Amino acid sequence: MEMVFRRIEYWIEGDRGKQMRLAKQPWNAEKIKKRGLKFIIFAFISFIIANVFLAYLISSDKLIAYITDGPTSHLSTLVSLLIFTAVFYFVFAWFREQVCVIACPYGRLQGVLLDTKSIVVAYDHKRGEAESGRKKFRKHEDREALGHGDCIDCMQCVNVCPTGIDIRNGTQLECVNCTACIDECDHIMESINLPKGLIRYASEENIDEKAPFKITARMKGYIAVLAIMTGLLIGMLFLRNDLEATVLRLPGQLYEHKDNNIISNVFTYKLVNKTSNNIDNVSMKLMSHKGILKLVATSDSFNVPKQEIAKGTLFIEINNSDLSGDRNKIKIGIYQGDELIETTTANFLGPRSFK
Repeated sequence: MEMVFRRIEYWIEGDRGKQMRLAKQPWNAEKIKKRGLKFIIFAFISFIIANVFLAYLISSDKLIAYITDGPTSHLSTLVSLLIFTAVFYFVFAWFREQVCVIACPYGRLQGVLLDTKSIVVAYDHKRGEAESGRKKFRKHEDREALGHGDCIDCMQCVNVCPTGIDIRNGTQLECVNCTACIDECDHIMESINLPKGLIRYASEENIDEKAPFKITARMKGYIAVLAIMTGLLIGMLFLRNDLEATVLRLPGQLYEHKDNNIISNVFTYKLVNKTSNNIDNVSMKLMSHKGILKLVATSDSFNVPKQEIAKGTLFIEINNSDLSGDRNKIKIGIYQGDELIETTTANFLGPRSFK
């Protein structure tokens, strides 16, 4: 919002004052030109964001394939894309900060997460108010002798706030931390030869007690938790297998007792290829017990396409003498050629033994 859409709006329509004047003036050539250009650029960026969002849902490769096939080949996807484009345009061109105020739960949670040591966008009321409060600026006036603070009550921090709050009233849930008030206040302080930083990133403790910033026990806890989670994420990314296998017993099916004391179970399997390459010559073998594994409606080996899922059904037959009780944990290996690439387990049912 602030880094893209707002900057483009300022480039086309000017600052806040110019935008207000443009909104009030009649629909002449200048207004049509500026509003039309803004609409086209905003709609185009919203369309790009919708495409990125779609790529996140269906993968970038599939999105490129859809674009190559042409919009008429995937009309339902195109309609969804246009709907999301309209939603993003509505949010960034009109609804804007109301998403943070009305829809986003972070503002409500913020009050629970903050304490007196939390760094936030804050107004230094000690410096701004002093003993006699804020006062309009007058040249050659000794404000310090009169007991007035550095805040000249120009209201610019309120005027530039996208959610319309007065940061001088303290932290509020509507604050989106855009720091527009900081920039505007620093500009005003420079123009009247007063130190900058009347509105700045600071904690309540830093303002009230002039205490320097220090890492608290809570911050150390947050850092530790974040470090652990980051380590787990990196570990999962590096240790993950290219192929994920799941073998489950067919729901509602018991075992089948065959000739020669053979027990048979029916399973379904699902193999997920997480790579950008096809995995060819895939086969499955029983590793934990002596027995037979048979795939249904396919040969002993098959292929798993890139970023796709291979599903099917298989039978496993084991001699009852090799089973221990009515529930047995079996181990199944997934091979690419002669190379073991993944293992998985499943429950194998057999007759209950009575002693």
